[in-house]
Amino acid sequence: MKTYNELKEAHQKEVNDFTGIFFAFNNDQFREGMEKIGLTESDTDKIFSLGFGGGYILKSKSKEFAQMFKRHNAELKEFKKNEKQLFDALVYELDNHEYGYTGDPTDALDALGLTINNVDPALLKKATAAAYHE
Repeated sequence: MKTYNELKEAHQKEVNDFTGIFFAFNNDQFREGMEKIGLTESDTDKIFSLGFGGGYILKSKSKEFAQMFKRHNAELKEFKKNEKQLFDALVYELDNHEYGYTGDPTDALDALGLTINNVDPALLKKATAAAYHE
């Protein structure tokens, strides 16, 4: 059984290793990114923007990229079905979103695709207590 951290790390590695994608925040980075994926700076008809964070992807890789994220979402959904794993994920995200300072679980729940209304209150109480005291 993977921990939530292991699942996140595996997903991040897969994204990092994905070919045909780059991030650029200026012209030099754009040129370097295009070269990295085997294109020239003028081959802009072969890429499109991811729409966030300066990301670009080869059009020919976009379906594969979307399928990867769809699979990641399905794996996370399956992971959250196990109460122990969901607890692990909640504590991780509560810590990650500084619940100990804010006392607000909303951002942590959002990161897991959850709301206050679709989490067992007893489980959330246990997770917030664990996150607050770690």
